[in-house]
Amino acid sequence: MSYRIHYDYPAEAVQYFRSLKGKGGLSEQGLFIAEGEKIARKVLGHQLEIAAAYLTEERFQILKPLFEDRSGPTDIFLAPKEEMERVVGYPLHQGIMLAARIPIRRTLEEAMSDWRSPWMAVALDSIADAENMGGIIRNAAAFGAKAVIVDDQSCDPWLRRSVRVSMGTIVDVEIIRVDDLPLALETLGRTGFIRRIGASLSETSVALNEVDWEGDAIFVFGSEGWGLRPAVAEACDWLAKIPIAPQVDSLNVGVASGIFMNWFRRLH
Repeated sequence: MSYRIHYDYPAEAVQYFRSLKGKGGLSEQGLFIAEGEKIARKVLGHQLEIAAAYLTEERFQILKPLFEDRSGPTDIFLAPKEEMERVVGYPLHQGIMLAARIPIRRTLEEAMSDWRSPWMAVALDSIADAENMGGIIRNAAAFGAKAVIVDDQSCDPWLRRSVRVSMGTIVDVEIIRVDDLPLALETLGRTGFIRRIGASLSETSVALNEVDWEGDAIFVFGSEGWGLRPAVAEACDWLAKIPIAPQVDSLNVGVASGIFMNWFRRLH
């Protein structure tokens, strides 16, 4: 048996799950929290290392085959749902949480060596909201983006809320962190026939259907408050916008990202 079940255990055994409401992630420990049955199934199916599983007896019986199919050892801590809620600090819709190992991170150059044209990827500039982060990641998985490139100004994509909003698809898309997004985009521009397309409402932006879509593409999405930073916009080949009704000033960045990616997919 590749897992160990614990019914009676000290409080520190479930430390990963304690007081999670309003708490940052576990990235400094190389872990993330997966909450809910659908997301747990996704994570368990990817064979990621599970540092600990915290769930009710009922949920364990439902997911037992997935735990049995795993090769690595997993500590499973069982508790009534009411006790779990006291530990995590908020009501649970479903009684299951996993503390899983974040996949090994690659550099942008390492990842690109495996991509075959035509491909698209997403770059994020100062995305502060975890729900927007999770929504963009889910769109990236849905439309076949090779990676989500996250800059040092954005929130942690492995936050519990981001993982939850992504519905676990964060494990389907490569997440690449960069310290200097403008420099990364400039470097990409010298490596091949890559269109760097920034979503922007500036006066120089063209309509989405006016962009030259030949070649690979990286879509760049900016802050919910002010859009792309000037240095990021300057590193783009195109600035593009989605034509919308004049009485609406903009779209949510998560919604816009899905429209951009779907447009590329339709043409390729």
